[in-house]
Amino acid sequence: MLTTLDRVLKIAEKPLLAVAGFLIFFMMLHVVADVFARYALQKPITGTLEIVSNYYMIAIVFLPLALVQRQNSHIKVEVFTSLFGPRVVAVFDVVATAIAIVYVGLMGWLVLFEAIEHTLIREELVVGVSLMPVWPARWFVPVGVVFFLLSLLLSLGLHLRIARGQDTAHTDAENTTKGVD
Repeated sequence: MLTTLDRVLKIAEKPLLAVAGFLIFFMMLHVVADVFARYALQKPITGTLEIVSNYYMIAIVFLPLALVQRQNSHIKVEVFTSLFGPRVVAVFDVVATAIAIVYVGLMGWLVLFEAIEHTLIREELVVGVSLMPVWPARWFVPVGVVFFLLSLLLSLGLHLRIARGQDTAHTDAENTTKGVD
């Protein structure tokens, strides 16, 4: 089961990361063009702030979360846990990951309903003298959260294996979620 979940995540992470990477690049071009237009032409690009904050930033933050989790790249403070062996640290990781699963699951549930609601009303923002649809951007969060939740479930399974002493290949704290053998 963990191997299948690992394969699914590896397949899903690539397009999610590609979209986020593309949006980072496009955001850079968009902001540079806006700054140039603002100062060189005295005519800024209308809606740059709204597009950056409602589309680019949301996708850039939420779409890569699964990959960050699977690579164990979230910020960790290991002052306390560095005193213990791999199996004890894995028990702490099981507890922390279980709490994260509950929190992220609840968040995913809520943002899914918010995305549905905003899609049904076709949410728009007033930008200058026109309307900009923002309801499509509401789907970046639930999509990112679903894959983040799957990645947390994979991490939980790996931490449980280590805590039980069943997995010696992943006992290095930095490699616990790099993949399943």
